[in-house]
Amino acid sequence: MKQVFSTKQLAKMWDVSESTIKRWADCGALRCRKTIGGHRKFEANDVLEFQSRCRLAIEEKPAAQKSADCGDEVTRLFDEANFVGLAEYYKQAALKGKTAFLSSLITQAEERGWSLVTIAENIIKPAMAAVGEMCRAGKIGVLDEHLATDATMQALAEWRANSEKKEGVNRLAVVGCSERETHQLAAMLVRDLLEAEGWKVIYLGSHTPLFTFAEAVNRFKPCLVCISVTMADNLERAVRDYESLRRAAVKHGTGIIIGGGA
Repeated sequence: MKQVFSTKQLAKMWDVSESTIKRWADCGALRCRKTIGGHRKFEANDVLEFQSRCRLAIEEKPAAQKSADCGDEVTRLFDEANFVGLAEYYKQAALKGKTAFLSSLITQAEERGWSLVTIAENIIKPAMAAVGEMCRAGKIGVLDEHLATDATMQALAEWRANSEKKEGVNRLAVVGCSERETHQLAAMLVRDLLEAEGWKVIYLGSHTPLFTFAEAVNRFKPCLVCISVTMADNLERAVRDYESLRRAAVKHGTGIIIGGGA
């Protein structure tokens, strides 16, 4: 008879949340079957294949001991303001899909008075940049990169839901990614940073043509437009389309910020 694992068993074995296991299964990354009652079941061969592909390790330490060791080390890194070490912890947790751990890091940083700008620039940005470099170098697969990004987006969503927003800032911004740009994380961080400061943000998401940003400027007359451009596969068209955005921005006194690898 084939050995079969439950969601709870895999979560304990890989030290991730049960919701993370469910997300991996539901997006097709981790093969499973569902019982008549709707419970996910995972066969040993599929578990071993996924574990090898994603470089997940079965922890040998008891969970309580491992948690204590990790907590002490992270506390020391926070006390020393060791951003390099914290970014490494963040990267490793993101690659394992440990959304709860990422949320805990962000919360601990805030409790020490660090702004989201500081957290994003010194921990999240270098950690995720390292994940991207690992993917480009072939050290991890696209699946690993997407799982790490998903974990970060989930952690930021939790922070966004629970964070306090400043009041009395009567400013509007339009934020999004350029056409053919599918990497949303930077734009989402900008959105969250602005909202934390009390701005109202219209978020256009990924793959948004520049003429659409121009249309948004003409319609909503925002104070600011922020555009993330990482992929540089069609800069000639971007330069052409930017002119309509520039004219709209000049007409309404809108500031434009463009960032990213491109």
